[in-house]
Amino acid sequence: MKRIIMLILIFTFTCIIYAKNAYDYYNDAYDSYLVGDYKNAIKFYKKAIKMKPDFVKSYNKLGLAYIALNQIDHAIFYYKKAIHTDPNYAEAYYNIGVAYEIKYKDDTKKAEEAYEKVLKLNNDNYSFVRASLNLAKIYRKQKKFDDGILLLREAIKKEPNFAPLYNESGLIYYDSGLYDYAIKNFKKAIEVEKQNKYAEAATNLGIVYLKQGKLAKAINQFEEAIKMDDKFPGAHYNYGNALLLNGFYEKAKAHLKKAILLNPDFKEAYYALGKAHQKLNEFDEATKAYKMALEKDKNYVNAKNALEELKQLRLAFRDHIQFKKKAEEGEEGEEVSEEETELTEEQLAAKKKAKEQEEDVEDLRLPEDKPTPEEGEEEK
Repeated sequence: MKRIIMLILIFTFTCIIYAKNAYDYYNDAYDSYLVGDYKNAIKFYKKAIKMKPDFVKSYNKLGLAYIALNQIDHAIFYYKKAIHTDPNYAEAYYNIGVAYEIKYKDDTKKAEEAYEKVLKLNNDNYSFVRASLNLAKIYRKQKKFDDGILLLREAIKKEPNFAPLYNESGLIYYDSGLYDYAIKNFKKAIEVEKQNKYAEAATNLGIVYLKQGKLAKAINQFEEAIKMDDKFPGAHYNYGNALLLNGFYEKAKAHLKKAILLNPDFKEAYYALGKAHQKLNEFDEATKAYKMALEKDKNYVNAKNALEELKQLRLAFRDHIQFKKKAEEGEEGEEVSEEETELTEEQLAAKKKAKEQEEDVEDLRLPEDKPTPEEGEEEK
């Protein structure tokens, strides 16, 4: 009997030892999240919260899992739960700011408030730096260039080796027209991220060179960016554009197509591809490319204008070919003089009609009305 009781106690004790707690479920959830199993991650985070309702990190991570599944409202709900549980949790404010940007797109007011709260708390360098970066991007779109640069300078003090801070600084200086400062910051971003190769900053550097009219230097820079990351669509797009400006239309087409392959929603790449086809008089292909650009954005003005321009160009090109053919062959096998080849189709028609009328009048004249040879001139 005593032996049975001992076995029961040992079994019970073993079960207690191996029973999972909230932190175990949190770790299981995190492992699932890392391998992209977001549904299981959500399940485990909820189990952790059930066991420990004030587990603020689980609320925050739940939001990230829902963002990964593109369930933005669910994510916002759990970020708010995290903030309610700990009003000083800067990372949750940063994450809800990102969620607000996704949900409200052009209306950045809520996102700005969330990022500003992170900066005000200033208790987490990771969140502070990334909130500063996102807020600086918003300010750049709003043309608040000085505010953006001030934010980025403070962020660089906290994390001087975070390359995106220099890249964003370069973009602000570029938009401000301060190209030398832009070049300096893009180069710094490339230098800081040398090990991982920062193709975006390298591409942006090429864009500045292009803006300065340094076409050869820009082309070399885009080639460097492609070497850094052949799968970065921006590098192929900008390289294709530079080649297009330099008259290398076939090569431009190849890189613009690669950009589209890497990013099927790249409307600007479709537009540039249309231009390359148009330069080669490949009008059907150009039309398709412009229409694809409009499929991605029905209000894309450049593509609309290009289609209209192409329509007029095709008509003019067709008329030119038809006229040239008539001018070379002549009407009814007649030879056409060099002077006539310079005339328009309407002028040729008028000349032909006048000639026919003259012939008709000649046939109606009486013999005595017809002109006689002048004195001293032999009659034929």
